[in-house]
Amino acid sequence: MPLISPSRFDGPLVERDAEVARLEQVVSLLRSGRGTILEVVGDPGMGKTSLLAVLAGMVTGSGARLARGHAVRGDAAPGQIFRSAWEEHPELRAVDLGGALDPQAARTLATAWAAGPGGAVLLDDVQWCDPMSVEIAMRLVRNPVPGPFLLVVSHRPRQTNPALLDALDDGVRIGTVTRVVLSPLNADSMRGLAGRWTGASAGSASGTDDIHDRRLGDAAGGSPRNLRILLAAGWDPVLWPFQAGGDPGGLLREAAALTSELDLLSPEAGAVLRAAAILGDPFRPGDVTEVSALQADRVLTALGELSQADLIRRRGNGEFTFRDPVLAHVAHEHSSLSEQSAGHRRALDLLAARQVAASVLARHAEHLLGTDSATAAPILARAAAEVVASDPAAAAHWSGLALDYIPHGGRERAETEILRCRALIAVGRLDEARTLVHEVLGRVADLPWQLALRAYGAAADVERLLCRYSEAEAIAATALGLLPALREDGALPMEAVMMVYEYALVQSLRGDHIQAREMIRSAVDTTVRPQHTTEIAIRCLAVCQDAYVGDVAVALEGVRLCTGAVDALADPQAGQSPEMFVTLGVAELYLERFEDASRHVKRGLKVAGGGTQLHVVLHQLLCIASVDLFTGRLETATEWAVQAEQLAAAVGSQEGVGLAKAIRASAMIWTHGRRDLGEILTLVESAIADVETHRSWWALSALGLAAQVQILGGDPDGALRTMLERADGQDVAVAQPALEPSLKALMAMAALRLGDLAAARGWTEDAEAAASRLGLTGQTASAMRARAALHLADGRPDLAVDVFEQATDRFERAGMPIQRAWTQAMGAAAADAAQGHDAALVWLDAASAAADALGALWVQEDTARARAELETVARDGGTPARSEDADGADNAGAGVGADGSGSGPLGMLSDREREIAALAAAGLRSREIAQRLFLSPRTVEAHLGRVYRRLGVSSRGELPRIIGNRGGSEAVEDAGR
Repeated sequence: MPLISPSRFDGPLVERDAEVARLEQVVSLLRSGRGTILEVVGDPGMGKTSLLAVLAGMVTGSGARLARGHAVRGDAAPGQIFRSAWEEHPELRAVDLGGALDPQAARTLATAWAAGPGGAVLLDDVQWCDPMSVEIAMRLVRNPVPGPFLLVVSHRPRQTNPALLDALDDGVRIGTVTRVVLSPLNADSMRGLAGRWTGASAGSASGTDDIHDRRLGDAAGGSPRNLRILLAAGWDPVLWPFQAGGDPGGLLREAAALTSELDLLSPEAGAVLRAAAILGDPFRPGDVTEVSALQADRVLTALGELSQADLIRRRGNGEFTFRDPVLAHVAHEHSSLSEQSAGHRRALDLLAARQVAASVLARHAEHLLGTDSATAAPILARAAAEVVASDPAAAAHWSGLALDYIPHGGRERAETEILRCRALIAVGRLDEARTLVHEVLGRVADLPWQLALRAYGAAADVERLLCRYSEAEAIAATALGLLPALREDGALPMEAVMMVYEYALVQSLRGDHIQAREMIRSAVDTTVRPQHTTEIAIRCLAVCQDAYVGDVAVALEGVRLCTGAVDALADPQAGQSPEMFVTLGVAELYLERFEDASRHVKRGLKVAGGGTQLHVVLHQLLCIASVDLFTGRLETATEWAVQAEQLAAAVGSQEGVGLAKAIRASAMIWTHGRRDLGEILTLVESAIADVETHRSWWALSALGLAAQVQILGGDPDGALRTMLERADGQDVAVAQPALEPSLKALMAMAALRLGDLAAARGWTEDAEAAASRLGLTGQTASAMRARAALHLADGRPDLAVDVFEQATDRFERAGMPIQRAWTQAMGAAAADAAQGHDAALVWLDAASAAADALGALWVQEDTARARAELETVARDGGTPARSEDADGADNAGAGVGADGSGSGPLGMLSDREREIAALAAAGLRSREIAQRLFLSPRTVEAHLGRVYRRLGVSSRGELPRIIGNRGGSEAVEDAGR
C-alpha cells in the first residue's frame, strides 16, 4: 500500500453532499439577516472538524464575521472555548474585567457580534468544555440571539454534558436547532477516500484492489480518521484483525491526536486500557485485573474513567469492548515492548488454565515468538488447524509464523505445511500454495500414507484452481494408487474419501462428468458415515453429476436426501465443507428448483462468513447469479456477476471471469435493450475469448449464454459458431445434457434466422427428444418454442399459436418469467396470422406487462415494434376478406394487373405483403428478404404467414405458381435498386 501524503487530505468531502447542503441553507439564512443554531454530531473520526472547515469557508465567503473555538480536554478556565473564539472581539475586555466569562457577558458579546453583517461562532469538541462554557452554550441554545447570529456546536454525543444534550434535543423539537449527524461512510465512499489518499485510481482498480479496499473500509468502520491510521500502518488483510499493519511506527504517527487523548488519562486508566488492548475484544474486568497486575477496585475505577471518555463501551453480559478496533490497536502499540511481552505472557497463562481453544491463545502466543518459541509455535499450529475452514486468512498467518520455528523434516512440519497450503488456497494465494505443497511432495516418500494423501489432495486442489487440469488429474491419479483396501466395515478411510472427492471435482470441472460420476458413485456406495460433513459433501457432488448428465429421476431423489442432510447440519459443521452448498445448488439449478438453489447457495455464503474459501465463494457467486438470471431477477444477477468477475480476476480464474461476463451480458441485453448493443456484444466476445480454449463446465455454460446474447443481438451465424466451434471444438449442446433441449432450441432459432429450415428442423427434433428424456418443464418449453417458430416459418400459424401458448404456460410454471415474456412477444406474429390483429395485441400486451415488471427493455422494444407493424398493416388494409366468385369458387387463378396488384391474387395483399411474397417466389430466403427491405427476419416470417393464409397455400414453394416468376424477378430488381 503506498504511503499517504498530508496534501491528499485536502479536497471535497466524500459522500457528505446532504450535510454540505444543510450548511448552505444555514449560511443562506445568515446572509438574509436571520440566525440559527447548528448542531454537528458524530463519533470520533467521522469528519466533524472537516465539515466545520467547509462551513467556515462558506461563512467567510458570505461576508459575515467568523470566530472559531476548540475545546481542549483538561482546560478548566471558565468560558475558555468562548474566550478563545472571541479573543479578538473588541468588547471582550470590557465585559471580562472580572476574569471570568459568564452567560450574561457572553450573551452581550453574541448580541454585538450579530450586529451589522452578522457573525458565526463555530465551536468544536464541545464535549470537553469546562462547566462555564457548557452553561453559556446551554443558555444560548435555549434563548437564541436574535438577528444574523449563527452558533455551531460540534460534539461527540456520548461524552457531552447531559444538560447541554437536553437543551439541544429541545431545540431540535421546536425547530430552533438544525442537527447534522455524521454517520459512518459506506464502502464505496471509503474506497474513494483510500484511492484519493494513496494516489490510486478507483476506476482502474483490479478485482484484487477492489476487494482489498472494501475490506480496508470495513476495518476502518466507516471512519475517515481510522482509514488514515490504517493506511499509515500499512494495513494488510492477512494481518488483520490481529495487527493493524506492518508499520507500527506509521500507525502511531498518524494516530498522534488519539494518543494525545490517551496521555491525558490517569496512570491507572492508561494501564487498564493497555491491558485491555493486550487481551483484545471483548474483555472482562477480572481478566484485566490479572494482566494489569492492579487491584480489582482500582481497575473498576479506571474502567469507569475509560467509559466516561468513550474509549471503551460496556456490553450487557458484564464484558467491555473498545469503541472501535483501530483504537484497540493504537492503545496496544502505545505500550512498551516489555509491557506487551509481560502482558501477553500473563494473558496466555490465564487463558490456558481455562483450557480454551488454541485460536483464543494464538494472539498471545504470537507475541512470545522469539522469547519462548517452543511454547508459542505449537499453539499457533493448533490454532491454524482449528480455524482453517472458518477463517483461512488467520490460519495462513498463524501457520506461517509457526513454520519459522518448527524444525525441518518430520511429520509435524509436513502437517503444518499442508495446513498452510490449504489456508493459502482458501484465501486465493495459489502460487504460494503450489510452491509449498510441491516442497512437501518432494519428500512424500518419507510420510505416512494418510499424510501423503493429504499432500496429494492439496496439490491436486491447487492445480485444479489454477485450471491446470492435466496436472491435477495426474496428481490425483497418483494418489489414488496409494489407497488402502477397504476397512472391515466396507468403508473407505476418510483420507481416501477426500482424495476421491478431489479427483471427481477435477474431472467435473474439466467437463469429464461421466468418469467423475463413475468414480464418485463407487465412493458413495462405500461410505457409512452419512452425517459426516465430508461424506455429505461427496453425496452432494454425486447428485450434481446426476443432474448434469440428465439422470433426472435419480437426481431428484438424491437432492431430496441431500437437502435433508445439509439442512440438518449446524452452521459450524456445514462451514467445514462449504463446497456442498455449491454442488447442491448447481444440481437444483439444473433440476429447475430455483428457489431451493438460491436458498442453499446463500446459506453457504452466510455460513462461511468473511472467512470462506475464495474459490468456493466464486462458485457460489456464479451459481446465484445464474439462478437470478433464470428467474428474471436481472438487477441482482448483474450485481452477483460483477462480484464474481472481480473475485475471479483476483484469484486468477480466467474461466470464472468468462462465465461472469457471459452472465452479465445476458442480463444487460434484457435490461439495456438496443441502446448498448455494441457494448454488450463486445462484452460477450470477451467472455468467449476467455473460455473458448477450455473444456470445463464453466466454459460450456458461458458459451451457451453467449450464444443466446448473439441471437438476440442479431448475429445468428455467430451464435451457431459459438455453439459448434468453440470450447475446443465441442458441441456445447451435446456436452451439457441437462441443458440440451434449450441449447438445441437456440440453435434451431439461429438456423431459422438464417433461413436454413432443414437445420432448424433437425435441431428442433433433437431438442424435443432431449426434452422428452429429461421431463423438465422449462427445458420442454424451450423445445416447444422452437417447434412453434418452425411451424410459423412453414406457413402454419394455426399450429404455431397453439404451441407458443403451451410453451408460455410451461415457462410460467417453471418460474422463468423472462423466457415467458420473450415467448409471448414471439407468439404475437402467429396469433396475428392465425387469429387476427386483436389476438396479436393481446399477446403483445401480456409480453409488454411482464417485461415492464422485470425491467426487460429488450422485450418492451420488441413488443412496441411489433405493435407498430401491426398498426401499419391495418392502415394499409392488410386484412381484407378473400373475394370469391358468385358460385363461391376462389379467384386464385385470376390474372394479376399490370401494376402487380389488380384484381388477381396479389390484390388480396397489402403492398408490403405483395413485395415480400414476390421476393419469396423468386427464391430469396427470409433473411435475404429482411436485409433487402430493412426488416427483421421475424417480421418477414410474420408477413409470409399472412400471405400463405390469404392465398390458401402452405409454403413458399407454391408462390411461383400463383405469382409467377416475372413478378418475383421484377421485385428482386426493384429491391436491388
